[in-house]
Amino acid sequence: MPQSYDVLVVGTGAGAQSAAYPLRAAGLRVAVVDSRPMGGTCALRGCDPKKVLVDAARLADGVQRMRGEGVRCH
Repeated sequence: MPQSYDVLVVGTGAGAQSAAYPLRAAGLRVAVVDSRPMGGTCALRGCDPKKVLVDAARLADGVQRMRGEGVRCH
């Protein structure tokens, strides 16, 4: 069944959401499409996860390097 929309937003990241919500609030019919899970690159696979994983890896590496220098790893 065909549907009509005023706006098509491609993606579900922060930028797409910043566009879609105000347009919908203004009364426009908005369709949102994304080939990946909702949230966008930054939240799911980009900036945020990378920062958490890189910091954790640096900490783990630093602890491992301190073995034999008075630091015990469990």
